Amino acid sequence: MSRPHQRRMGLLRLWWRTRHARGRRDAGAALRAIARGAQDAVGLRLRGQHILLVLDPELAGQLLSGHAADTIKGPGVQRTRALLGDGLLTSEGASHDRARRLVAPAFSPRRLDRYTATFAHITQTRMAGWRDGQQMDMHAEMAALTLEIVGQSLLGIDLSPQAARVRAGLEATLSEFADSQAALPGLGRLRFPPAPRAAPAPRAAPQAAIHQLVDDISEQRRKNPAADRGDVISALLAATAEPGGLTDGEVHDHVITLMMAGHETTASALAWTLHLLGRHQDVQRRLQAEVGTLGGRPPGFGDLAALRYTRAVISEAIRLYPPAWLIGRTTTADLKLGGWQLPAGSIAVVSPLLLHHDPRWFPDPETFDPGRWLDPGRQAAPRHAYLPFGTGPRACIGEQFAWAEATTVLAVLAQTWAFGAVPGFRATVQYRVTLRPAAGLPVLLHARGGAPAERVLRPVHLRRAVDRGGTG
Repeated sequence: MSRPHQRRMGLLRLWWRTRHARGRRDAGAALRAIARGAQDAVGLRLRGQHILLVLDPELAGQLLSGHAADTIKGPGVQRTRALLGDGLLTSEGASHDRARRLVAPAFSPRRLDRYTATFAHITQTRMAGWRDGQQMDMHAEMAALTLEIVGQSLLGIDLSPQAARVRAGLEATLSEFADSQAALPGLGRLRFPPAPRAAPAPRAAPQAAIHQLVDDISEQRRKNPAADRGDVISALLAATAEPGGLTDGEVHDHVITLMMAGHETTASALAWTLHLLGRHQDVQRRLQAEVGTLGGRPPGFGDLAALRYTRAVISEAIRLYPPAWLIGRTTTADLKLGGWQLPAGSIAVVSPLLLHHDPRWFPDPETFDPGRWLDPGRQAAPRHAYLPFGTGPRACIGEQFAWAEATTVLAVLAQTWAFGAVPGFRATVQYRVTLRPAAGLPVLLHARGGAPAERVLRPVHLRRAVDRGGTG
């Protein structure tokens, strides 16, 4: 696995290099400490386990795309099976390929056109309850919003009455990653100090409630069959009647994956976006000017391509805070990656968090600068340096859905509301399956027409902000 001119990092060297990050319970800082000084990859061998941390975009593409047939999802994703079963996120091989073919039509451009109106309507309804001057945790608010969007657009149901139940199940699953080493594939011996916490509720109870909810949804739809409603569950249930089609268990697992993973990542992306807008009023004013060209009407699917700055704001937010901050793979055959030999059973890890903050690909990487996405001369990062949705045959199937959803939601919000920073608040990061705010993301709401605070905030040094993150 190692090259002749490079030493493999062993446990003692790893332990010493990450000592400060472990003391702060900061998995992201530990990852940066491991990568320090390396160019293409870092090889480790820990108690017989081969690990490769990939730092070069070309090698990342080779791993996730070129060698996809020789890898399976890494141990981090496998830990979510307690909730997600063998859904789209966790399944492998023929089972995954078949489910992907069945689900793909629900994400077609024709249906995205219809979904966009749903995105806008739900957002308008949600923000109707907001008040001028209110302080709001945008992570919680965006989670509720995106859960309702997933329910109505993909599952054809109103999930809002079940929001607390769904979120409790998700939080119970994510709590399995409360220790930082669980979030770092293959680095289970990299121990972090325990975090103080209240006694958790039994994990089985909220997870069981989610499983029961999904069973109830499927049973209700079976009892009231209808023509294809244009949602995913219609396609999945129809496939159970085909020879060799999906089993009831497979339908269950795919539905629960879409419900849980389909709203968590977009909620996180939108929350970080609104947090950053509150701290960068110049960016917010330019965003407001662009959405002002809609004349007060909500955007339709045909408007999204013209909202270039709106999309650039989101692109930059998820560059700085990629919801999927680690992509792990376990090799199922011996393979060679850019000169590194990986025996079968090795763990290879690509970190969008590291790629997105690498000054080789993104000059001045800690600065929130949406304009970098609008100037081809400035943004010349190589392919696979920006991986918010992964790449290759296991890339997120809902990528275009997520872009349309996030762009529509942000445009609708910015038409009516401005966002301000809460004085004294410093965001901290929680490194679990997704990169989340550790203590929420409070933002001050200002009705447009009323004036948001124009006080100029000092630029945020985002590496330090991320370094303050923890997993507890």
